[in-house]
Amino acid sequence: MSALIETPRGRNSHELVAAFDVPQALPLLDAEERAVLERWGRSEAATRSRDALMKQADAIGVGIEKAERLCQRLLHEGWISRREELKGGNWLWQSISWRDLRRLQGLLGIVHAGQRQQDRQLALEQARQWLRERSHAPQLRPDPDLLDELEQALASLEEEKTLRSDLLTGRLALLQALASWHDSGHQGLRRNFAMHARQHTKAVTLADWRWLECFFDLDRLGITTFAQMGWLAGDLALSWGARKLELAPLHCLGIALEDLKRVDALTTAQRWWLIENRASFEQQARQLPPGTALLWMPGRPSAAWLEMAAHLLRRAPAPAWISADADPAGVDIACTVGSVWTQAALPWEPYLMGLAQWEATAQRWPLNAHDRRLLQNLLARPELPASLQALCIAMEREGRKAEQEAWL
Repeated sequence: MSALIETPRGRNSHELVAAFDVPQALPLLDAEERAVLERWGRSEAATRSRDALMKQADAIGVGIEKAERLCQRLLHEGWISRREELKGGNWLWQSISWRDLRRLQGLLGIVHAGQRQQDRQLALEQARQWLRERSHAPQLRPDPDLLDELEQALASLEEEKTLRSDLLTGRLALLQALASWHDSGHQGLRRNFAMHARQHTKAVTLADWRWLECFFDLDRLGITTFAQMGWLAGDLALSWGARKLELAPLHCLGIALEDLKRVDALTTAQRWWLIENRASFEQQARQLPPGTALLWMPGRPSAAWLEMAAHLLRRAPAPAWISADADPAGVDIACTVGSVWTQAALPWEPYLMGLAQWEATAQRWPLNAHDRRLLQNLLARPELPASLQALCIAMEREGRKAEQEAWL
């Protein structure tokens, strides 16, 4: 046994410590001893009570006798000082103090609190830099809604100060996986995204999915739980070979996008009408004039939805009315969907989403920073229809927007 220095600490109490400096290496430990020492070393407390240490050893199935022997070795090899009290003629130890907790943690491979905080800040700053670069990448022409969602998700991670480092790292990686999924034009079920993000179909946990759902419109990004649907109404008859489906007798009908993309014939409507707001879509579906085919736009449509719309348009070419919210996102959505008609050399026009509706509504929703950035982008587009340009100028001037449900 090594020599110990005894220092009195009041009546019937003393402190013991080895008469040499803290060693540079750990003692030889078996598996159980190392597990206990790692458990003890994870705490940032400089002093630990005997009761707390023994409870932690017991929690991982190591008996008190073995834990006591480990504590004795740590004392004699210079890692701890030990406080003891005289009770009934016997010296009983009450607590230990680490002589160099940082060195111990380093030898055990434990990342201490200070290092964890540094690592956290570095990871967040790298993510913030990645997002800044992404927002200014001209080759991507980034989806403004996705940029907004990424920004909000990253801000939430910055605010969650107690989030475990492994969860933080995993969720930052999910943000980049979402972006790469979007940029590559992928579409699929959640298990397909999990394989893309983490190389296993079940590797994204339920907690991670709930977190993603708080910030992202996963269906719009082509990450679905079930098959994506297209909702239609009006004077339409769809054919798959000899099979025919008539929509006129129905209020509206949802059909899987993959099935709509297999339609080989479609009665030609006089006009397509596309509505963004679901309540407005269902209301107008009850009172459509003859010759009108109504199609619901699910917010910012996914690539699969746009492919479906292009397929139906090839089968039934006709001009379009497009009705979206009188806000920057609505204008961008109208232009995105309108490009399907432009590519087919067919006319389209904004309908019931112009300056007149915006000026007449009692809604006064303020623009946010994302709205203002998007407005600048929209006004820089030479192909922006004149009516939507006038709406964007008015929104920018007065700093407000509106939703189409107020009038449609």
